[in-house]
Order: sequence, then C-alpha cells, then structure tokens
Amino acid sequence: MKKLVFMLGILALVSCNREGGGKGNKLTISGTITVDPALAPKVAPTDRLFIIARRVEGGPPLAVQKIAGPQFPLRYWLTQDDVMIPGIEFKGEANILARLDKDGQAGPPQAGDLEGTFQGNPAKVGDQQVDIVINKLY
Repeated sequence: MKKLVFMLGILALVSCNREGGGKGNKLTISGTITVDPALAPKVAPTDRLFIIARRVEGGPPLAVQKIAGPQFPLRYWLTQDDVMIPGIEFKGEANILARLDKDGQAGPPQAGDLEGTFQGNPAKVGDQQVDIVINKLY
C-alpha cells in the first residue's frame, strides 16, 4: 500500500511538472494563446489547435502540439517532447504560430481556419511570454 501511495505521489508530481514546469525552464518556449474577440464566434468545439514552431531558415516544423477542443485563454509550453523529427534538439530560434484548424488535419491553412503569430518572432528556446492572439481568418 505504501508503494502505491508513493507511486501515485510521483505521478502527480510528474503531471504537475508537465502542466506548470515550463515556467523558467530554459528548454521550453511558453506563453498564452487568446482569440481576438471579433473572431471568437468562429471558434467551434470541434476545432483543433496546432501550436507550431518553425525554424527561421525554413523547412519542416521543429515542434508541434495538437490540442482538441481548446479553451481560451490557453497556456502552452513547447518542449523537446513536441519535436517532430527524432534526434533533432529543441534549441535555437523559431517562429511561433497558432492555428485553429476546422478539419483537424495538419497542412496549409484552409478557408475558415484561424491563425495568429507571436508578434516578436522569432522566439528563442527559453523564452517565456511568447503570447499569441489568433486574429486572422482564412
């Protein structure tokens, strides 16, 4: 019984670390995503939110998170766990954007999708307050 309680405690700490551990972590990019009030009526519970970090020099995304049915404002952390290509390190600079996708499929934006970018792009791994306002309708 003691081992079970101990393991549950460890799991709780790990879970809390993922949710709040991004604060001050030098290996994350973190911020808050909001939706422009004028576009809020366009947000549907079936939308998928993609948070994307793209290297400044281009190429495939460095890191991506996909969130079903997001609630705004949404606090996020991109970490090594979100890197798309195994073996690539989550470091350096990247342009950060958030896209609310209507069909839930990755790829270029389609009609009806909503998007926003971090106004201070590029962000550096370790940056906090990489806040994004979703303010563009395709």
